[in-house]
Amino acid sequence: MDVEIAVTGADDPRGELESLWQWLNQDGDYQGQVDFAPAEIKEGELGALQEFLLAAIAAGGLDALGRTIGVWLGTRQSGIKVSLRADGTVKEVSASGPAAMIVAKHLFGNEGPKRIDKGE
Repeated sequence: MDVEIAVTGADDPRGELESLWQWLNQDGDYQGQVDFAPAEIKEGELGALQEFLLAAIAAGGLDALGRTIGVWLGTRQSGIKVSLRADGTVKEVSASGPAAMIVAKHLFGNEGPKRIDKGE
């Protein structure tokens, strides 16, 4: 399964994306499975506004990827948002420091990805 990973909300989104790329490529489960991919240029746009990472993961591996990204978010200083898109579903993790791991576990627990309403 291919997963698109985007980073927003940082002063330097490209730098944060590079940091996440390095983090994932140091992890034995994702080493060599993650690379940069340019965002598609839509009709009427002058150019792509955002790059993203493309990760090739095994089926059912989205929850583990979400937890790994939650750990990475815990190392970041700014409150950035990471969006994961796979099979038509988009999940977002937005937190910094230790709270990021709690958010990631809530989103990507052992049951796999689940929809979270804004009221939760």
